[in-house]
Amino acid sequence: MRKHLVMIFLITMLIWAGMAEFANADYSFEIPNAQTTVEIESDGSMTIFVEYEFKNLGQKLDYIDIGLPNNNYTLSDIQVKLNGENNSNIKVTKADYEQTGLRYGISLEMGNASIASGESAVVDVWIPNLRKNLFNATSETINDETVEYAGFQFSPNYFSSNFTRGKTNYSFIIVFPTGVSDGSAYYYAPEKWVGEEKPDAWLDEDKCVVYEWYSEEADMHSDYTFGGKFIKSALTSTDNIKTGSGSSSDSSGFDWEAVLGVLGCIGIPAVLVFFGIKAMIKGIKDDKNNARIKAGKYFPPQVKTDGDEIKRGLTAVEAAILLETDLEKVISMILYGLAKKDVIQVKSMDPLNVEVADPLPDGLNDYEKNFIEALQEPNANKRKTKMRDTMHRLILSVSKKMEGFSIEKTREYYKSICEKAWTQVEAADTPELKSKLLGDNFGWAMLQDDPEKRVEQTFTGNEFYPPVWWWRVDPGYHRPHYRPSSDHHSSGGASDEKRSGSFPQTHTPMPVLPGAMFARSITDGARKLATSMVGNTDTFRSAVKNRSNPDPIYSSSSSSHRHGGGGGGGRSSCACACACDSCACACAGGGR
Repeated sequence: MRKHLVMIFLITMLIWAGMAEFANADYSFEIPNAQTTVEIESDGSMTIFVEYEFKNLGQKLDYIDIGLPNNNYTLSDIQVKLNGENNSNIKVTKADYEQTGLRYGISLEMGNASIASGESAVVDVWIPNLRKNLFNATSETINDETVEYAGFQFSPNYFSSNFTRGKTNYSFIIVFPTGVSDGSAYYYAPEKWVGEEKPDAWLDEDKCVVYEWYSEEADMHSDYTFGGKFIKSALTSTDNIKTGSGSSSDSSGFDWEAVLGVLGCIGIPAVLVFFGIKAMIKGIKDDKNNARIKAGKYFPPQVKTDGDEIKRGLTAVEAAILLETDLEKVISMILYGLAKKDVIQVKSMDPLNVEVADPLPDGLNDYEKNFIEALQEPNANKRKTKMRDTMHRLILSVSKKMEGFSIEKTREYYKSICEKAWTQVEAADTPELKSKLLGDNFGWAMLQDDPEKRVEQTFTGNEFYPPVWWWRVDPGYHRPHYRPSSDHHSSGGASDEKRSGSFPQTHTPMPVLPGAMFARSITDGARKLATSMVGNTDTFRSAVKNRSNPDPIYSSSSSSHRHGGGGGGGRSSCACACACDSCACACAGGGR
């Protein structure tokens, strides 16, 4: 009996699927070009503009459905154009859930303006004053002041894959409110996007920050998600920031309540499978988030200006930030630089004990001063916070310096400086000279993806003379002892001169290490220093990155809405979900 019930259930589902496919079999179209613009107004409302170029391959398109995050709009304010002109034959109505599967949205009844088979047409839809779509995003502390942010996420229209064909040149644009400047606007890494993760950025004619994602490999049946956050003080009103809990859908994109309802009819084993799948999906998402954190991507997107030149004059540390070098390495680069300037000496690694010169010498960079302040903080937790603030300020400082300059050209420029530094080291005639050149250019040498490996390769079979300042960062390394040059040359002869090489003749010959040993000391030293100063380096990276270039915010308590679903009346269907409270989500349908 149970087998018969299962068989009946499966046959019924197949019949339903076949009927739906048969009803919509004649709808087929391409969208060669598409654009969605989300403009955040000063009062927190949204203005949505969508433009689609339809190339109809099937029966006429007489209805187009556009899903919205809610019904907080005025229907009479919506404007529609066909091929750039207003068309009175197009009627705008609220989407009928029974026919479209859209809980919120509008339908364009094309009437005599229907797009016939074989024809192409451009449809523009302008939806102003869409309210209650912002949420309270994460805040941050800058110079002991709390800065609050408002955020949003938006999944633009997409169609059923049963009807859409081919690729789409797709553009998604965010326009932030007036008063939001570069450095106070952030983007969330897009979900499922096939283009670059980082958007292009510029200031529009009203001096508003604009982000744009573009890809020629997109399609119109994928549920991409974009978003961002900005300083809340730019808003004239907070009425459009949603604070309620909303619905309880999961942020993963599935309507878990609906699925659970079906599983309740099937049985306990299916429920166990369901929770196993959900845990697997969460694990995959966590792995992706962890990989993204480890990969860096902490440099904020830049606002474009007319400049397209190389930014010269950055320090090795600033170049490391621009190249998004691992923050663990950046910390060690700052510390090595201060040791080279005779400003600090590491007495012990665990517990961390660093001696700082008093008074500090003139000419230190701001990030070095902030680093020293954090270094001198005796409380471990406060030290981590100050070090995080130091990295955040450094990132924003470099971002500010890059305004008006080409990021890609500048990155290539500093990569070439690093390579030239290594070329000089490798071309040196003697181990002593190789060692000296490496010590002189140690900051640039650290910019290599794997400097330890480069050191080992360069000094394989050669002795290595550590930099004269190395004892300041390695407590196990003894300080070179200086003595009068007469003592040094007491034995006379050419052997002494050869042994001392190009180093000053006023001290004993530098201690010698195998190249591989020194290479390992770089790796171990950087790791130990970073761990001593910030604790868990993965947590530290994540904290800094979430301030300078945050990923989407996932919260079990945040609201998430599922819009769309099965469509009726021969229309195409779609479904989309959001990861944050009151995010904007949209779908579009085909023809009846």
